[in-house]
Amino acid sequence: MSTATLPAAARAATDKTNASFSYVVTTVDGKPNRGTVIAQDRRAAIARLSANPEFRSVLAVSEAGGISISKKASAKPRSLVAFSRQLALCIEVGMEEREAITTILKGGDMEDAVLSHGLAEVNKEMGNGVRMHDAMSHYPYIFPETMSATLRAGFEAGDLKTAAEQVADDIEADDDQRARIKKALTYPTVVLALSMLIFIFLMVGVVPRFATLYDSLSNGRASLPPITLLVLGISNQMFWMIPLFTVLTGATLIWYKRNYREEKVRAFVDPLKLKLPIFGPMFLKVSLTRFCRTYASLSTNLHPVKALEITAASVGNLVMERAILNARNGKLNGKEISESLASEPIFPRLLLTFVAIGDSTGKSSKALRAIGRLYKRDVDDITNRMEALIQPFFLVLIAGMVLIIALAIYLPYFSLGDIISPF
Repeated sequence: MSTATLPAAARAATDKTNASFSYVVTTVDGKPNRGTVIAQDRRAAIARLSANPEFRSVLAVSEAGGISISKKASAKPRSLVAFSRQLALCIEVGMEEREAITTILKGGDMEDAVLSHGLAEVNKEMGNGVRMHDAMSHYPYIFPETMSATLRAGFEAGDLKTAAEQVADDIEADDDQRARIKKALTYPTVVLALSMLIFIFLMVGVVPRFATLYDSLSNGRASLPPITLLVLGISNQMFWMIPLFTVLTGATLIWYKRNYREEKVRAFVDPLKLKLPIFGPMFLKVSLTRFCRTYASLSTNLHPVKALEITAASVGNLVMERAILNARNGKLNGKEISESLASEPIFPRLLLTFVAIGDSTGKSSKALRAIGRLYKRDVDDITNRMEALIQPFFLVLIAGMVLIIALAIYLPYFSLGDIISPF
């Protein structure tokens, strides 16, 4: 019998097993470890942790319900992949949706408190008769819209297991691509940080000494070259510029981290991303890869209009998102997908060709996955060559910075007669 049809008392007893507890333990090697565990009550949570051979002692256990989970908190992609794999396995062995969620919550120590909270909330809603995919759609920051939509399509097609596996594959591929991009961006970030440190050292530690030297040699009557005066002027302002820059940068990063999903922020940032040298083509192809992968997953079981609408929210760039929504409007007016996309300049001809082949053969999913693999390969190639592509730019930047400061410092030596006052 489905848990949704159980009496209220029985449902309450079932829901009680879904309590989440946060813990602090020491592992066998003496290191502290934090996480969450699902148990019926605190005593059961302690017993479960004590039985774990990897833990030496249990330091603290408290109900995770007291933890403040932001409405915009996101689950880790790795955790979503693990959950989707477990869900597919539970469905495969014949479990119903809520039974599968309950089993997953009870079956393992979930390291992701946000996902644990989300699953507990979904489980509660399912106890009131809400379908799993509908409950997940109420928490879009925890469960991506593409996830709930793909599961909905699988449920309606009677193949929830395949849908769960597809969700895991898509999230895993997207997370892997994101990790590769982060790795590729590490080099330019480190070099840029080192360049700034070198600049600050020269301006704060070196230039002022020469300024003092020139002033003492000429008794304040030196006629210095314009470039030297400019560098000295900047150096004199560094005492307040550095703290101000640090505070503004920190405040901007914190604000952006909290608001980067807001449409007004994306409307300003996303077009700039596509115009950046080297990075612009990479960001575009990342979005194209997501478009191909997501639309291929959804188009099989959803109406093209709905599939485009959900796909638009997954591409990660507002420019492409609006272009996809425009194509959706074209489809509503009776146009083919390829014809609608062709009116948007952001989509390359190669993609349009594959979409047109998919439209004419009825195999859009297969065609899009094929072109998606090509774009993914392009992104991988760019990330692999990122160091070679960016290195010349930073070499020129550092060389130019050092050259300007060196000229500012040493040009006055060519006119020592004008600088040094007569004895």
